[in-house]
Amino acid sequence: MFHRQPLVVPHDYMLSLYWSLSSGEINSTALHEAGLANTITSFVDKGQDERGPQLRRQKYHFNISSLERDSLFGAELRILRKRPPDPRRASSATLGSPAGGAAAGGGMSPVLRLYTCAVGKQKAALLHTVPVEEPSGSGSTKWEVFDIWKVFKGFRNQQSQPSQQLCFELEALDHRGGRPVDLRALGFARPGRTTKEKAFFLAFGRTEKRDLFYNEIKARSGHDNKTVYEYLFTQRRTRRAPAARGAKKPTQQQQQQQQPLHVLPHQAVKVQNKPRCHRRQLHVNFKEMGWDDWIIAPLEYEAFHCDGVCDFPIRSHLEPTNHAIIQTLMNSMDPESTPPTCCVPTRLSPISILYIDSANNVVYKQYEDMVVESCGCR
Repeated sequence: MFHRQPLVVPHDYMLSLYWSLSSGEINSTALHEAGLANTITSFVDKGQDERGPQLRRQKYHFNISSLERDSLFGAELRILRKRPPDPRRASSATLGSPAGGAAAGGGMSPVLRLYTCAVGKQKAALLHTVPVEEPSGSGSTKWEVFDIWKVFKGFRNQQSQPSQQLCFELEALDHRGGRPVDLRALGFARPGRTTKEKAFFLAFGRTEKRDLFYNEIKARSGHDNKTVYEYLFTQRRTRRAPAARGAKKPTQQQQQQQQPLHVLPHQAVKVQNKPRCHRRQLHVNFKEMGWDDWIIAPLEYEAFHCDGVCDFPIRSHLEPTNHAIIQTLMNSMDPESTPPTCCVPTRLSPISILYIDSANNVVYKQYEDMVVESCGCR
């Protein structure tokens, strides 16, 4: 079986975030806000550096047309600063000052200032100011983190819809005189950076509504309700074709199990002496389903399912409702008049999924009701 690479390379931070949140290991204060979210969407910078001997200001552009803003409660911008290959250039980074001037004098570090971009009559607004600190330890890189939640708080107070494009502008100023500092000399130059080194914007959201995983499947496939099953069935059959060469002819039982979902109930063969209602294994493998080009993690998980009969008397551990008890009793006396109760999930738990949405953004989302924890008769 072959393996397809994801359409988008996720930042290491998103991978780390997924493993921390999905395992429940939220020990860091920095992860507290992320731990409150059930949806975290990342958007990669689309901006380009201006040409010139010095880089006074740097713009960052993000397409947020796919972002659901109603449930947002936090947002941050992360920009990677790489230590310049020539430390002497950083020490004389102040524009218009002699080498070793104010930027290095007294050991005072420059400060970074992040603004919104000026658009039309709307002036640029200062969002955040942070000092430039040297990377800790022996590392040569450092992610500068800016809190930009106030941008979206402003959107909420406006009746008009916010722009589909988000733009920020970064500058560095000498700590003493407030003179511009060359951003390239501080390690913010864009050329030569990999996708994982590009700046990215994170939006933290928590919604009370239950998002259906099926909706994302439809968005990825581009199909409607009537044809999405045919699309998935064809996709899985295509993925399994190389492994099927030379395989034995499936048995009659296997052929019945591979029937499409639209088989009518009366076509199923009633199996006698089935075990009582209980939880059974159901292993889901997204790679085998052909979804490993947009689902990053997990590639497989245990979903479980419920199977078995609900006959009289129903055991207490199956947690039957009073209605289920009466229905089962009526069925045991006259099976033709009343159908039996069904063995169904009574308690389900969520799982976290890291995936690439239809707009090619990397998203962490917690989907409810994905794993069967217990079964009962209803």
